Amino acid sequence: MNASIKLLLIVREPVTRAISDYTQLRAHAATASPVSPTPPPKTFEQLSLLPNGSINEAYCPLAISVYHNYVHRWLEVFPREQILIVNGDLLIEDPVPQLQKIEKFLGLEPRIGNHNFYFNETKGFYCLRNETSGRCLRETKGRRHPRVDPIIIAKLRKYYGEHNQKFYELIGEDLGWPEE
Repeated sequence: MNASIKLLLIVREPVTRAISDYTQLRAHAATASPVSPTPPPKTFEQLSLLPNGSINEAYCPLAISVYHNYVHRWLEVFPREQILIVNGDLLIEDPVPQLQKIEKFLGLEPRIGNHNFYFNETKGFYCLRNETSGRCLRETKGRRHPRVDPIIIAKLRKYYGEHNQKFYELIGEDLGWPEE
């Protein structure tokens, strides 16, 4: 491997990311052509909790949001200064400052500014503008997330609280995600 390699890790608030992942998986399952009738899909709440009410840590959309498990291993191979953590929530809300941070990290000439984006009201996201047309996210992005019981969201945020703290300690930055 190239010793000067730089890694970008884009992360989102874990509960939001897990709901987004659930939404994507559910959409893919709906477009698959079933051979036989399938039962109605389980809700996010049903998949996230075990019958006893505890968190289903084996449910993939929840497990992959435990970021410190991955970053810990990467830091055994790469120095911290070669990894840029990008707050994906801020990237969605206001992409320019995050992209400028990426340009600087990669040592690129600054070129990105507000003129490169427009807000797409239909998608609810910023989209890239170029000389010939505005490009936006594919149909698979910007889907409406299902309504999730606020009690489940609070339970998941509490669950992620300790994991997020470990992640913050590893990266040396508090991303300010809610804990309940």
